[in-house]
Amino acid sequence: MQIKKIIYLMSLLLMLGCIKEYNPQYDSDSIQKYVIHGMVTDQEGWQEVNVSITSSTQDPKYIPVLNCKVEIKDDLGQKFILEPYENGTYRVWMNQEYLVPGRSYQVQVTSHDGQVMESSFDQMPTGPEIEEVYYQVEDHPTNDPDEWLRGIQYYINFQAHEEDSKFYRWQLTETWEFHSAYPIEFYYDGQIQHVFPPDYSLFYCWRTRLVDEVFTLSTQNLSDNSYEAFPLHFVRDNTERLSVYYSLLVKQIALSQEAFSYWDQIRINNSIGEGLYGSQPIAISGNITNTSDEDLQVLGFFQASSVSTKRLFTGPVEGLDLDFSDNCNPALLRVGLREITPDMYPGYLMEYGGTWIPVLLNVECVDCTSRFGVTTKPDYWPI
Repeated sequence: MQIKKIIYLMSLLLMLGCIKEYNPQYDSDSIQKYVIHGMVTDQEGWQEVNVSITSSTQDPKYIPVLNCKVEIKDDLGQKFILEPYENGTYRVWMNQEYLVPGRSYQVQVTSHDGQVMESSFDQMPTGPEIEEVYYQVEDHPTNDPDEWLRGIQYYINFQAHEEDSKFYRWQLTETWEFHSAYPIEFYYDGQIQHVFPPDYSLFYCWRTRLVDEVFTLSTQNLSDNSYEAFPLHFVRDNTERLSVYYSLLVKQIALSQEAFSYWDQIRINNSIGEGLYGSQPIAISGNITNTSDEDLQVLGFFQASSVSTKRLFTGPVEGLDLDFSDNCNPALLRVGLREITPDMYPGYLMEYGGTWIPVLLNVECVDCTSRFGVTTKPDYWPI
């Protein structure tokens, strides 16, 4: 047994010796950098640019930059001045006549301390409408070979003309409806309070979030400008997202080759760090420079793109055994209401047979907003 332990330790040391540890080194100049992202599309409406600075790796957070002068220029010399909108975002409404595929656009940002940052011109390509987005029930592997995740996998069928862009990214936004486990009927705040009819105001919730995965595709080396069954988002059945009703908004973004290179590197970088032998991070250079001081790097990319959108709705899906936690944990009051102290008011109580029973409901049982939802139904919600 002792020999086996020695052999195991020696094998472990040899294995560790083959792994190059990644310890990023940051100098003082790299702690804070400007980050600029923006896009001009072929769709009339608000065109936005976001300006922020990087935070330290020890305390990652979003730091918006306010009081900037931001303007978009096209290759005809026309300028569009952006106004502050919210939280480091600047925007301008552009009419359709100014948003023309084949035209090139750039952004210039002047910070409150006089730093001038400017992108190169990015030419807006043409792109097709979304042809078809659909899903299939699938089982996906996990790190444990004996365990699989079941859910729905979304796919897109892609068909473009030869004159269209051959470089694409898909941006996905998901919205789902979910419910509390119980309405509010009884609660204790020093006295038993009966709510009748039951209060359902915190029972129905919706939540919207941007999917943090990056999906890119180049058809440059394919026989034609098309692709069948390109995989997009996978929604697991062990979350509440599929518990009631689910919506996926797909935005198809046609890119220039330079913009594609940037976003494809982002995709690669996002996949890093999954497991012991993951690749090391790569530096991502965008198309924005600091014209006041070329030694100060600016992160991000400003692009001109043609876009197409499609929204899908998914109700209860056959073949899925939903298994998720809603964080509702009823607790038996073993010594009665005196377990509910004033700092716990109101103490929500379970209803049974038209009266209350000594079971305490935590707030997640009756208030869906405690699970990051909002009670306002989206305008586009069909039911």
